[in-house]
Amino acid sequence: MPGLHVRTLLSVVTAAAAVAVTLAGPAVATTSPTAVTLCRPWQALRVTGAGGQRFVIRNKPSINHDDQGMCLSDRGRGAAFTITRSPGTAHSAKVRAYPYIGTGCFEGACAVGGEGVMPRVASLGTYTISWATVTPRKSGVWNASLDLWLGPRRGVGTSEVMIWLRYSKPSWWARRYPSVQVDGAKWYVVPHSTGPGRHYISFRRATPVAAATLRIAPFMAVAERFGAVRASALLWCAQAGFEIWSGGRGLAITRFSITR
Repeated sequence: MPGLHVRTLLSVVTAAAAVAVTLAGPAVATTSPTAVTLCRPWQALRVTGAGGQRFVIRNKPSINHDDQGMCLSDRGRGAAFTITRSPGTAHSAKVRAYPYIGTGCFEGACAVGGEGVMPRVASLGTYTISWATVTPRKSGVWNASLDLWLGPRRGVGTSEVMIWLRYSKPSWWARRYPSVQVDGAKWYVVPHSTGPGRHYISFRRATPVAAATLRIAPFMAVAERFGAVRASALLWCAQAGFEIWSGGRGLAITRFSITR
């Protein structure tokens, strides 16, 4: 699609994936007694959110290894992070990085407690994700999004559902793709072809916002109608972050939580 990347879904994600997974520990550089900086690609930090919820923050470069030295900072090991160094300037339409905070296990990095509860699409009920972002002006080309991974078991990403709250460029997809009303807001539904048996679909908010509290079941119901997910699929990972094509310094997640 013009100006956007074509995402490649995971087949089987395990700790033996061809990337180095490092959980932040004593060797991690610190900028103050309460701040931890993640500067190594794929580096992960286990954190605790409101009510004792356990998550993992990840310095995730693109699948194209296009990152030129992105850094994230977390203060107090809480459910928030700030991008303190950009992954670089784009020379192509490919995504450079997707720094995130998330649940469960993804590509060998797990929140404390491992995979945790993995609900099926058909039984999500009131499963709700709440998060907030900071997106400075002139901070590059990016989207602020929620990335949901689904499949028949943990690590098998046969379906990926993204929910975009904001995009830094004009919304070229408006009026080119169908729209739906979910959670009282208008969303454009943009699918990608990713190969036999694999599906990618994104919901892009017509009116950008910096924060949201969203029940996930209504989005999955629409994704089912489009043939992008199955009712039997497990939601095995949920991540809030930024797809970055260029720039990115100053982007931040200020809170992240899940209720069921």
